[in-house]
Amino acid sequence: MRRERQFTADASHEMRTPLTSLRGTLEVLIRKPRTAQEYEEKIQYGLCEIDRMSRILEQLLFLARMDAGQNPRTGDLVLLNPLLKQVLQRYKEEMSLKQLGLSFQDEQQEQLAVPEYYANLIFDNVISNAIKYSQKGSEIHIRLWNEGGKLYCSVRDEGIGIKEEDLENVFNPFYRAAALEYKEIKGNGLGLSIVKKAAESIGAEVKIKSKWQKGTELIVIFSGKNKV
Repeated sequence: MRRERQFTADASHEMRTPLTSLRGTLEVLIRKPRTAQEYEEKIQYGLCEIDRMSRILEQLLFLARMDAGQNPRTGDLVLLNPLLKQVLQRYKEEMSLKQLGLSFQDEQQEQLAVPEYYANLIFDNVISNAIKYSQKGSEIHIRLWNEGGKLYCSVRDEGIGIKEEDLENVFNPFYRAAALEYKEIKGNGLGLSIVKKAAESIGAEVKIKSKWQKGTELIVIFSGKNKV
């Protein structure tokens, strides 16, 4: 019950923040005539806040459906290598801005397919987090391999890491371990909870290893039932 109350409070706060910001921007905008450039800047900012609210709502709805047992269709089966490269392409600009290098090792001896919808959801959040928490100029390491008839995928960054006492809580919705130390890192703490729920929906496992100020490694283990 305490966790449910905390979740409700956190969700309300996350939605209230962009709404308050959007309202303040519009109120300032109508106080007096503005230049076309000022109107454009404020409108662009407002659109960004709306996008932020939309992402939060989509994430909350996904978690709600998972908790209610209403799993979306798993969709097509795909190979993980090309799917990961598609996700990386989406974050190409963010990686460039932080001057991040990439090490991609595919050591699969047996090609195993994964559900496209859930795998995309999982690695979009995992890679986004790896980029967000990486130190500028560091490297992100991705490795694929088979073990015990299963498919393993490791995503490791050289970022700020997670303190040992925080590791058991990182999959809880809205939990942000480094929120106090790193105010400039934006986020709502829903990413890893979505990763966990999505993995559970397809019988995959998620493991996390981290050292404070050294980096974090997240390993997703897929069952080997979908062979190509």
